[in-house]
Amino acid sequence: MLMHSIPRALAASTGVTLLTLFIFGYLKGSVTGTGTFKSAPQTLMVDGLAAAVAFGIARLIS
Repeated sequence: MLMHSIPRALAASTGVTLLTLFIFGYLKGSVTGTGTFKSAPQTLMVDGLAAAVAFGIARLIS
């Protein structure tokens, strides 16, 4: 087992997800020409919010 604590694993997963969203937004901004430092935080906020809402809904129905 990589992590022995569920809260620690959730925190690590959240951190990796947020970092990945930021990198994806940065790359998207560089490819589309919209600006890397505009696209990266925008992707992070919008997709991070969507992930948080999905997590909240899953907690409610489980």
